[in-house]
Amino acid sequence: MSDLLSIITPCYQAEAFITACLENVIQQKCSEVEHIILDGGSTDGTLAILEDYAKRYPHIRFISEKDKGQSDAMNKGIHMAKGNYIGFLNADDGYFPFTLNRIISLIKRQEKPVVLVGNCILVNQQNQVIYRNRPARLQAYHLYSGVEPYPINPSAYFYAKEIHADPRVGFYDLQNHYNMDYAFFLSVCLHFPLIYHAEDWGFMLQHPEAKTTKDQEAKELESRKKELLNKTWDRLPIKVKLLCYLYKFKKHFFS
Repeated sequence: MSDLLSIITPCYQAEAFITACLENVIQQKCSEVEHIILDGGSTDGTLAILEDYAKRYPHIRFISEKDKGQSDAMNKGIHMAKGNYIGFLNADDGYFPFTLNRIISLIKRQEKPVVLVGNCILVNQQNQVIYRNRPARLQAYHLYSGVEPYPINPSAYFYAKEIHADPRVGFYDLQNHYNMDYAFFLSVCLHFPLIYHAEDWGFMLQHPEAKTTKDQEAKELESRKKELLNKTWDRLPIKVKLLCYLYKFKKHFFS
């Protein structure tokens, strides 16, 4: 592997978004990127669009077949990736114009496997900014305290592929169909450096069909987060647990 960056897009019935997604990566004008699309056997126009783009752009590869959900598609993409760093881009999200070349420059500076994290902008269908996610505090006790912003969308973080080869992290859980990315962060923060850059790297679109939007409307987003925190709490080293308690105390009484 080299400094190639692998962008992985899981999708299904994404005809309305996939062209913009492909063009977003193309318009980055980043020569050291490949774009892998894992289509879950779409029956709309997604496949025809992918076939057309793959013929015209050699950096695009795709497969279209039934899978076991988003985590399964993500794991397939990781195994297909030729790059030493990977990023995930949902079909309805995107990068800001400079992002991928910036990531390549940061990758070249790394001497060990890390997670690179930037800001993510949540926008509505009128392209209005709803929220700017700035996950500046990424130590394990920050994430496990549950009181600091965590990276809400993979368009704003990239990481070494070899992290998944570490059995303490492993691959994405096939049984987790909603917050597999949050579960990844709760695991990886215990073993690898998470490096924050105060830059806007990606954006996510809020629309009625988005999984996150549906989860929020059903008021399940926060409950899933708390459930996952409770599930993983027991595996924490005592030191991290103590730091969590101290940090929550500090936030509650001194913020």
